[in-house]
Amino acid sequence: MFIEEVEVVNLLDDIKYLEEVSEWIWEQWSKQHNDKLKDVIYRSKHSLNYEDIPQMYIAKYNDRVIGVVSIWRNDLTARQDLYPWMSTLFVKDEYRNKGVGTLLQKKVIEESKNMKYSNLYLTTDLDNYYEKMGWEFLEKAPLGNGCYTKIYRYNLMKDE
Repeated sequence: MFIEEVEVVNLLDDIKYLEEVSEWIWEQWSKQHNDKLKDVIYRSKHSLNYEDIPQMYIAKYNDRVIGVVSIWRNDLTARQDLYPWMSTLFVKDEYRNKGVGTLLQKKVIEESKNMKYSNLYLTTDLDNYYEKMGWEFLEKAPLGNGCYTKIYRYNLMKDE
């Protein structure tokens, strides 16, 4: 089965994919804010870590990178008090709806637990996606441009 052949590893273990996943992040989120690709690559380079956050993980299949996810200290200016954050969850189109996003989320949850955090947060405009993995809606928060985003929390202690 396909999903059993997908491997999720710290980007630091396979750094050759850094620019490729940075391009995905830039295309999906940063480009619309007029960020430069080189700035996203710079941030990605400084997310290479094993011991603490920030960290980045990639999903690989047949020696190709097919997805990425990050753990960041902050992903929402309005809520500097909350951390860590799961961010940049992205799966290439042809591998969506096959469980890759779930694998990436499980890795971030596992690593956040290992670092002894109690909760993990994310911000999204998606409906009915993260709830399937046990994320709980926390609140809507301002983005600073008159728009709002949803904040979700994952209780890392609930499974213990």
